[in-house]
Amino acid sequence: MRKIKLTKVLVCICIFTMVLPFTACADHTDYDENEEVSQIQVNISEQERELTEEQETEDTQEKTLEASPEAEIPAESEPEADLEAEMMADFYESVEVSELDYDSFQSRMSDEEWEGFQQYFPILKENAVFHYSTWGDEEVLNKSGEPVKEGEYMLYERYTSEETMDINHFTESYCGDDIKMEVEDIRVFDLDNDGVQELIIQWTPVGELLILHCEKGEFYGWATSYRCFEGLQTNGVYISSSGAGANCWKRIRFDDGSWMEEVLLEEDWGEYWVGGEAVDADTFLQQADFYETEEVTRYEPMRCMDLGK
Repeated sequence: MRKIKLTKVLVCICIFTMVLPFTACADHTDYDENEEVSQIQVNISEQERELTEEQETEDTQEKTLEASPEAEIPAESEPEADLEAEMMADFYESVEVSELDYDSFQSRMSDEEWEGFQQYFPILKENAVFHYSTWGDEEVLNKSGEPVKEGEYMLYERYTSEETMDINHFTESYCGDDIKMEVEDIRVFDLDNDGVQELIIQWTPVGELLILHCEKGEFYGWATSYRCFEGLQTNGVYISSSGAGANCWKRIRFDDGSWMEEVLLEEDWGEYWVGGEAVDADTFLQQADFYETEEVTRYEPMRCMDLGK
């Protein structure tokens, strides 16, 4: 009886021993499958994180580019630029000669220009007289400096002073009930390279120019219109225009009490002259290019707040 029980116990132990590996294998298989699923989920999560980081990097780069100095200025800033330009335009305006701020010119002019400007203060500040001539009083001369005869080319125009003038009478000569001549801009320049700086004043609203010269303590003035004295170059050459196709390149000098204006080039609706000689268009254009250097600096006026200056 005891042997039978022992035999049953041994049989159970053998069966248990045989079944145990299969159970362990099944459990291990389940573990591997779970581990593989978990790994797949981890990989998916890492890919999503990498995509998210790439998108955030691109967004950051776009924001940086928009904020960089090379980016376009937002439309909101344009009114500020317009306002600044308007303020600068209001800073300079035409001014009556009696209200000029001379100190403002000194701070902008070269020493040579300022010294030349000062010699005309008696006219501007003290209303000193000057010998006066205008573009309507010219004498027309040929190449030899003699009065032009029929068929001759006009190469010079001489303007001789026949009256005296002061700056008050000059500005009042164009004034009406609602018109007042004011200084639009000023240039100080040696027109004929004789060592004497001329003062060139452009006026508004009539577009008149007054050019002043100082010689041996005397003052001389020549008046012309803005169309007859355009684009003054640093070589003393300017353009006198009679229309779109009729222009002269000229130079002026002060000569023994008179102003002598010389015609260097002329075009007249398809006809061309250089120094009084007829030339073709190419020759004319080459000489015109040669005379183009750089415009003489213009100085816009400021109104003096302290009129005692």
